[in-house]
Amino acid sequence: MSIYSDLKDIKKSLQDTVINSDLESLVKQSDLKELVTSIVSQLLNTLKDSITAEFNIKLREKTGQLQDNVDSLNLENHLLKEKLREKEIKIKELDEKVEDCNLRTQHSHCELSRKKNNEHLHAEFINLIKKDLKINLEPTDLIAIHRIPGKEGAIRPIIAKVRNTDTKIKIMRSKKGLKKDIKFHDDITQKNLGLMSRLNLTGKLENVWFYNCSVYGKHQNSKSGNLRIKFDLFDNIEEKIRKKTAS
Repeated sequence: MSIYSDLKDIKKSLQDTVINSDLESLVKQSDLKELVTSIVSQLLNTLKDSITAEFNIKLREKTGQLQDNVDSLNLENHLLKEKLREKEIKIKELDEKVEDCNLRTQHSHCELSRKKNNEHLHAEFINLIKKDLKINLEPTDLIAIHRIPGKEGAIRPIIAKVRNTDTKIKIMRSKKGLKKDIKFHDDITQKNLGLMSRLNLTGKLENVWFYNCSVYGKHQNSKSGNLRIKFDLFDNIEEKIRKKTAS
């Protein structure tokens, strides 16, 4: 409408200023067309620039709003990640506490079961000594008793510790009175087991045994008959046998 109005004003201006005598000096129609085209082009360029500028302003406003929204979302996302990380730390701490409580509960249960089993073994052992070996063993004479690892599928052995050596000697001397399915043995260390093995390998002893924390061997002496020899861990076995048999 603006272009149409401008063209109308141009036409009216020409009508008011042009007279017959000036017709010959008027521009040609092609020149008029070029002039109008130039004016229209300028008007379109002005309109284009105006629209472009307004569009750029609106675009910058929208872009700024979107950037603000993105920044706000990024900040919120960061805060949520921090809260999530804190929750994960707390969950891990709770899991560790729960696991620790479970372990403590299992340990307490095992300790309680072991205590009950040991109390049962304590009473059974004292009754066995009194009934089968006819030895008056008081509860305070048995310091400790518990089961130890044994062969898979078999009944686990029991190790017991009495208050003094005299009580132990009485029990070991009377062990023949035990039932066939029950046996008593001295608690032999690995070093003493090694000594007994070396004594058996000599081939000079009829029997080797452990008694009251010591290792013994029986030698058939032609002069004195059976000869019992006590061996220590650091003895020269051959020399000791020779000296004992010679004397």
